[in-house]
Amino acid sequence: MRAIDSLSRIRNGVFLAGALIVGTAGAAQAASVQFQIVNSFGSSITLDSASCTSGSISAPFSISNGATATFTGSTSGASTLCTVRYQQGIYGCQFQVQVSSVGGFASTNAYKGSGGKPSCVKLAEGSLGTGSYAGQFRMQ
Repeated sequence: MRAIDSLSRIRNGVFLAGALIVGTAGAAQAASVQFQIVNSFGSSITLDSASCTSGSISAPFSISNGATATFTGSTSGASTLCTVRYQQGIYGCQFQVQVSSVGGFASTNAYKGSGGKPSCVKLAEGSLGTGSYAGQFRMQ
């Protein structure tokens, strides 16, 4: 009888462990954002700050005039908002890309400057597939 009770407990334990694994298998969903920044400012622009609400991002320290930089941010969660700022002296553009389970968005604005300069332009945005969103920008 003890052997049967023991076997029953083991079987129940295996079943519960299996249910736990099945229940959590789909829970983890990584998400990512992609930035593409075109520098048409007339001189090199340098990174002021780069951050994400969750996860991490690795942006180049500088972008040469006429060059285009492409880089990504990622998180182990389902959503994140990444913000990157590039500057040249008293001028600066802020670029943002967000991804979530329902899609994403991209936006830009000048966070410092004067006389209508700099011009921070969103050229394009769109999904790169499930859990991934991209923004293409220009600073001039």
